[in-house]
Amino acid sequence: MRALLIIDLQNDFAKPGGALYFEGAETIIPFILGKVLEYKKEGLPIITTQDWHQQDDLEFQRFGKHCVAGSEGAELVKELLVELQDYQKHYSVKKRRFSAFFETNLDELLKELGIQEIDVCGLVTNICVLHTVEELCNRDMVVRVWEKGVKSYDTEEHEWALKHMEKILGAQVVKN
Repeated sequence: MRALLIIDLQNDFAKPGGALYFEGAETIIPFILGKVLEYKKEGLPIITTQDWHQQDDLEFQRFGKHCVAGSEGAELVKELLVELQDYQKHYSVKKRRFSAFFETNLDELLKELGIQEIDVCGLVTNICVLHTVEELCNRDMVVRVWEKGVKSYDTEEHEWALKHMEKILGAQVVKN
């Protein structure tokens, strides 16, 4: 079975005024919503991750305070929430580190759902997307990263991460 994994499409990253918003982050939202509609039509699982930090998280020393548990900035963007509302095959994973596997139930969830192929979208290409894709590939999953569905604040790092995921990790980077 296959699933859609949407990484950290949250207000603090994807919306102007968000704590770690970067120009253009919101441009991937329409593409991701299109993928959500495809998956819903086929009745396939959709998994969202959320960066979810405590007030005193050490990560804030590197990136500034963002996605504090329960805050508006930590919420998924409204457009995504609306599309996923009442969808019975939506699963949510809250995480506190770059990889969506670190101290979460994602591994168990993927096994429980029988997921062998996964399409990945979200933010940020060279950070949480990259570190989660690495873990997916290490679990011998078929991984597709949708280039139009990922973005970074640093174009050079974005391009590097896409190449790394494809050439080193073995993920397929889908260009269209």
